[in-house]
Amino acid sequence: MYSLALEPDCRASFHEMAEAAGSWLRRQLAGVPPERPVYLLGEGWGAVLALQLAWDCRKLVNRLILVNPATSFAPDTPLGRVSELLERLPPGLLALRLPPLPPQLQGLQLPGLPGFPLPPLPAVPPPSLSLALAPMLGTSPQALARQVLGGLTSQQPEEAAQALSRALAQVEALTSSLPPAAFQHRLKMLEQGVKQVVPRLGRIPQRCLVLAGGEDVLLGSAEEAERLEERLQRGFKKVLPDAGHALLNEPAGQLLPLLTELGFYTTRRVFSSPVKPGADVNAFGGAGPVEIPNPQEVARYASTWTSRIRQLDSPVFMSTLPDGTRVMGLEGLPLRARPGQVVEDAPAAHEHAHAQHGGPQQHSEAASAVTTSTTTSSSHSSSGNGTHAAGASDDAAPGANTAAEAEAAAAQRLESLAAEAAAAGHEGPLLFVGNHQLYAFDMSVMVEEVLLKRGILMRGLAHPGLFASRDSGGEGEGAGAGAGEGGEGGQRLQRDKEHSAGASGRKGGEQGGGEDKKDKKDKKDKKSDEALPPAFMGNMFQTFGAVRVTPTAMFKLLAAGEAVLLYPGGVREGFKRRNEKYELFWPQRSEFVRMAARFGATIIPVSAVGLEDSLALLMDSDDIRNSPLWSERAREQAAAAPRARVGVAAEVGLDETFIPPLIAPAVPSRWYFLFGRPVATTPAMYRDRAACDKVYADVKGQVEGGIDYLLRKRQQDPYGDFLARMLYEQNPPFGPRRVAPTFTP
Repeated sequence: MYSLALEPDCRASFHEMAEAAGSWLRRQLAGVPPERPVYLLGEGWGAVLALQLAWDCRKLVNRLILVNPATSFAPDTPLGRVSELLERLPPGLLALRLPPLPPQLQGLQLPGLPGFPLPPLPAVPPPSLSLALAPMLGTSPQALARQVLGGLTSQQPEEAAQALSRALAQVEALTSSLPPAAFQHRLKMLEQGVKQVVPRLGRIPQRCLVLAGGEDVLLGSAEEAERLEERLQRGFKKVLPDAGHALLNEPAGQLLPLLTELGFYTTRRVFSSPVKPGADVNAFGGAGPVEIPNPQEVARYASTWTSRIRQLDSPVFMSTLPDGTRVMGLEGLPLRARPGQVVEDAPAAHEHAHAQHGGPQQHSEAASAVTTSTTTSSSHSSSGNGTHAAGASDDAAPGANTAAEAEAAAAQRLESLAAEAAAAGHEGPLLFVGNHQLYAFDMSVMVEEVLLKRGILMRGLAHPGLFASRDSGGEGEGAGAGAGEGGEGGQRLQRDKEHSAGASGRKGGEQGGGEDKKDKKDKKDKKSDEALPPAFMGNMFQTFGAVRVTPTAMFKLLAAGEAVLLYPGGVREGFKRRNEKYELFWPQRSEFVRMAARFGATIIPVSAVGLEDSLALLMDSDDIRNSPLWSERAREQAAAAPRARVGVAAEVGLDETFIPPLIAPAVPSRWYFLFGRPVATTPAMYRDRAACDKVYADVKGQVEGGIDYLLRKRQQDPYGDFLARMLYEQNPPFGPRRVAPTFTP
């Protein structure tokens, strides 16, 4: 654990402080294994520095803790008004002290209550500025009164005495560490930092905890925590109602118990696939390994989305054993519990039994037990490679001066991924293939269930439009252009894009115009940051491993042994027209089967029903397109929307126009999911078009048959009706909520 402290005579600018702290952090974290979590903590104005450092060191720092962050600083805030007042007051008045006490009174012990000794009188009274700032920067008067009275009323006067001693110690600390000139300079640094950091809040990719004191009147931290939770991609808040500005110095602000309670403390990160040396494992939205969310993180997202779905729609999950037997639950799916991962269906000894599959994720007990690197109120500014998209220069082919060389180098690079995956000895890749219900609102609860019960993180291949609003510097798999079913027609475009990115940004912007490019990029980023809208769904999907649907992304995921979730019907199936419930709109080509066969992936068909009965379709895409309200501007925007199918995956007759239909909630229907019989593939099938077509027909037939089966069997569900189901599950007033039973498979 490390802490950054500033000397009272420090007069560095925000940029200089960020550069110095960042350089130190890079040296400290050089060679740290990706499985080791790195925490960055900033308190007050230090939280502004921490945000800057989190952005520029996003490949190194993966967890962020902001305690009463000063990101709300502005001239109209209490702290801003204090700053304005200090500038108007004469310096002598700020350093004014009361005259020293007479020698006979210095150190005098005042009489107190039994067991409650009062601290001795100070020889030299503190200056006026320290006395004025103490109630705002230290323990609040309300909190101090509660601690003192609480100790006295509970007949523990020693606790009351300790609270009073802590408050006086804070005044002495302010006197020594924040003389008037230093305090005024810190405020100027804070103003510089807020201007630089706040516009970029929407691009901070790390998991972030915002701790706020409900009685912090200086910064209004409770309200600021709410704002940051909305702005940060993976931020969540914890407000301590009775805490003040000096939250960590108060009894309720013990950090480790809070982190443990919130599920934010871990000693080992668990990834969805083995991590290659030098890989950026802190990027989201790319096809590299991602950190698997722990149960508490899943629960936080569930509280805002899937928990309501479970209450209203009570989903039922079924799977199919290899012999074709359908069973309730997910027994028919593989069980993947990695070391350090909590999986509900895993037996107690499973972690030990499967330790041999850890591959590159395994490291020494000493490394995994090392606690986190915590830097209090530290920050960092970019220098060179921090300004470039993560992994762009590493993936480029430096010597490829022609298109043919670039294509050959990219092909060799992709083939090497497959070889590394095979050598790692991990479980084989999985490809979940299912029907795309209207808007795919059911996907999140399915991904959540499979992760919690079987330890499988289904990496969804999502429409590019879902990722259009934000880009945190990840791999950017085919931003703005992709291919739907894993066909290889879009690979050349992606390879050209990667090559040009690497050629223009090699080595973090080499000498000669690098700074100009950096300045231009910073200006462009700032402009886009200020216009970033909230994107909760996109952030949630990326946190759970979703990527843009492109053949390159699918190739990399399968090569790494990941579990991939694919909806072959794409946007046409997701935006159904009237009277098209549960119909499939799959392409004719079996490209996703060929891609799966290349890596010997197991294909698992998925059938789902219920969502499309829970929504009322007011206007479908055709209705909207033919409406007089459909303006020319809206037509141009729809035409400019990124397509999920290009190249060989694009087919005549499949409308890929991104025009979301107008829907409204209907009476919630129960949701049913059926995972079909796994279908094995082999690399030998890759070039056998007839064999791939046969597997394609089998998978599609299983999905269609599963839909028919669920629609038929749900008629036998005694709690298929919403009212009966709600009365049973809410269980008033006899006990906790329960899950309604369903039909027998």
